[in-house]
Amino acid sequence: MTRGCAMSGSTASPELSRGVGLYQAFNQFEPSRVCKIRHHRVMPAIVVHLGDLVGLIYRSDKWQSGIPRTYVHFMDDLPRLVSDAAGTQLYVVGGSYRVTARGIEG
Repeated sequence: MTRGCAMSGSTASPELSRGVGLYQAFNQFEPSRVCKIRHHRVMPAIVVHLGDLVGLIYRSDKWQSGIPRTYVHFMDDLPRLVSDAAGTQLYVVGGSYRVTARGIEG
């Protein structure tokens, strides 16, 4: 749930600055706003293996602000798709992927 948003540029911590920098590298433009979102920050000790993540499809307006495109990635080094025991939160575990200015690589 969104708690509050501020215009881009209000970087209060080094980690937030790194996050804004990664957003800029990935999208090739600055974020229009920075939002605090409540979420579990630690993966639970018990997770349920749902299967191997063979591919990933997402929409982003990276490289063209306001013009979202669909990106499809097929995984070579298959990460696992797992859930918390309640079935309410998904996690991607493993694989050798990273987010760079070129997109999701690995």
